[in-house]
Amino acid sequence: MQREKTRGKVLTRRAILLAGGQVALLATVAGRLYYLQVLEASRFGMLADENRINIRLLAPPRGKILDRFGVALATNRPTYRSVLVAEQAGDLTATLDAVNALVPVSDSDRRRVVREIREKHSFVPVMIRENLSWEEMSRIELNTIELPGVSIEQGLMRFYPFGPSASHVVGYVAAVSEKDLQQDGDDPLLELPDFRIGKSGIEKSYDLAMRGTAGTSQVEVNAYGKVVRELAREDGMAGEDIALGLDMELQDLAVQRCTAQGSASCVLLDAWTGEVLVLASSPGYDPGAFSAGITQAMWQSLIKDPLNPLNDKAISGTYAPGSTFKPLGATAALEAGVITAET
Repeated sequence: MQREKTRGKVLTRRAILLAGGQVALLATVAGRLYYLQVLEASRFGMLADENRINIRLLAPPRGKILDRFGVALATNRPTYRSVLVAEQAGDLTATLDAVNALVPVSDSDRRRVVREIREKHSFVPVMIRENLSWEEMSRIELNTIELPGVSIEQGLMRFYPFGPSASHVVGYVAAVSEKDLQQDGDDPLLELPDFRIGKSGIEKSYDLAMRGTAGTSQVEVNAYGKVVRELAREDGMAGEDIALGLDMELQDLAVQRCTAQGSASCVLLDAWTGEVLVLASSPGYDPGAFSAGITQAMWQSLIKDPLNPLNDKAISGTYAPGSTFKPLGATAALEAGVITAET
């Protein structure tokens, strides 16, 4: 009987210890659940939203360049481009091969994509091809399920209605280089795959004013990173329009006369205001080629042309002054009293 009583006490004590352990374990689990679901609910909710919602920068429309009568010398037109997000693409080579099966991707474009992916953050979209036709855009859009990380974006491309006639005055825009990133790396717009900045002429001189302010797009994505829907959108502020004193009718006439001479320049000023009405240099070049991405063959033809189409002869040429300098000497002589109006 004594042995049975002792055994019963041991069993009772063990049962109490086991029950206490179970209660402690359940209390720990309950406390952890309370901590995660109540105390940390806002933080984990925010993390979940960050995984589900992406915020993307939207490039603002670049400001126009106008002549004295409001005629557009540089404006924007819509275009389609294919972009790639490296962190969603997986095997980069396989993805580029798949895109190449739908639209041609040159070796230079491949090298550029690989280089930009190495230089930029993995979540920043990198452009594969731009200026896609409607048919090319449709082929990629219909196969996006088989192209991880690849998507189609609609953007704006710089358009120069007068082409070579105003090329030296207006200048051109081109893709952001490494040097540009080092000089002005604080501007997040420079990270966008399709962003262009001024490289010469008015485009360069007033680049900051014409850039504008970036907008934002808040999109919901699925587990594969594909955009499901756009939740919110805030358009950026367009860049400033720049109005010049140029008169494009006179400019066209001057360019035609200069072109007839092969290599020539012409400057026409308003005698009362000093405004530049004409600043012509022949031959010119197509500034739109630089905006779209000039080919190596086209670049070689420009720099090897003996007439130097890239040189603005009106302001950059060095020529003997000749008789055009005589009025300056006469004016100086009049002011110094060496000669008079009568003599």
